[in-house]
Amino acid sequence: MSTSLAPIVRRGVDAALEVAVVPSFSRIGSIVRSRVEGWEPAPPGTLDGEVVVITGATSGLGRATAEAVGALGASIELVGRNAERGSAAVAELSAVGVEARFRPTDVGDVAAVSDLADALVASHRRIHAVVHSAGGITKERQTTPQGLETTWASMVVGPRLLTRRLATDLADGLGRAVWVTSGGMYLQDVDMDDLGWEDRDWDGTRAYAQAKRAQVDIVAEASARGEAPLQVAVHPGWANTPGVTDALPGFDRVMGPILRTPDEGADSLVWLVAQPAESLAPGALYHDRRVRGTVRWPGTATSTVDRARLLRIVDDQADVRP
Repeated sequence: MSTSLAPIVRRGVDAALEVAVVPSFSRIGSIVRSRVEGWEPAPPGTLDGEVVVITGATSGLGRATAEAVGALGASIELVGRNAERGSAAVAELSAVGVEARFRPTDVGDVAAVSDLADALVASHRRIHAVVHSAGGITKERQTTPQGLETTWASMVVGPRLLTRRLATDLADGLGRAVWVTSGGMYLQDVDMDDLGWEDRDWDGTRAYAQAKRAQVDIVAEASARGEAPLQVAVHPGWANTPGVTDALPGFDRVMGPILRTPDEGADSLVWLVAQPAESLAPGALYHDRRVRGTVRWPGTATSTVDRARLLRIVDDQADVRP
């Protein structure tokens, strides 16, 4: 009897957390689910011989993911803008036995991302995964050397370009792409007529959330088209990272006591990198090791027509080859 009820109990606890939102996204959700569902870490050596590329890898979720994935045996290609922080991260990882290399790159700069792809293709025949963790909230509207709005370019255009380049140009391919989104995307739709915030008053928080919504749409659309590689999105929950502290100090003050640690926030990222590909749902959004819905608020869903339009626009911005 207890065996047959256990899955029902687990689903019930998970559903209750989801409905309540705050417990689900905070460290309460990760603690309760890990205990109720009996989460187990991937066995040591799971990623022996694999290469994993992680953007935004010098701090926060990206840094926590790099260490955890490296501990499973992968060699890590760290991508970030700050060379000093990159060198420090490599030294810290090396000290705990993780093989890592830093690739200084602004992932919002299309030309720099193309150069990064060239370097990675020249260094590796195959890459197991790319984790798109870079991104942040800016107080003022900024643009890249290509004239794209920076938030959009760094979280949508650059990741799309890097994914496609690695998938098409690596001799033995790219295994998967994991896009790190945010709960803020649940409150926003994508303004298809002003993706770069040229015609609206700038709102950095909304721009960030809309870019995160676009990430989920691109993952779903690319997967629906059957594009390689396997792509998934992941919402890590609310984590205590430098990005949250700097960009959302009010939120940090109120929610600080129940924010997830970077390691707790990175759990599902690491899990998605380590899981067998056949056990994952292409195009899905994950949170706490489960597939989740992508719409919580009326009017935020992207139609199938606009989703296809969005991918065309981004591919044009990235100059992605068909």
